[in-house]
Amino acid sequence: MFVELDYLPRHKNPDSAWIRNIYILLSFYTELLLKAIFVMTGDFENMTDLDQKLRKGGHNLKIVGQQIGKEKLSQFGIRDIQFKNREYLIETERGNFYVKDFNDIRYDFLDGSIRTLNGDEHELFQKQIEIMHKINEKLKLLVW
Repeated sequence: MFVELDYLPRHKNPDSAWIRNIYILLSFYTELLLKAIFVMTGDFENMTDLDQKLRKGGHNLKIVGQQIGKEKLSQFGIRDIQFKNREYLIETERGNFYVKDFNDIRYDFLDGSIRTLNGDEHELFQKQIEIMHKINEKLKLLVW
């Protein structure tokens, strides 16, 4: 909600000083959303079993998606999760979006990476947020 309700309205164009932070937030939120699906749809012996399985996925969205399984992902409109060029492609029934690898985006300064802004980042963020809202709506039905 910070990105949607604060950052995007206050910054009409992508801001190079902020963009890394936004990528980190969206990457982590995407991970949390997938792990919430995993927890809500999974079957676990106990808390230790759940903890071990969550840790196994780490920050790797492809592994988390594999743990959930294609059938359960499709119930949330997610068709596929692929890792390409240091980011994840999330394919959904509402469109596709890219998510930066959480470890890579946090530590990109160690390898001297330079992020080039294309100017369309805000539109891509908004599309990703809208798709994740729709996925979250389906998840809420299981929670409530």
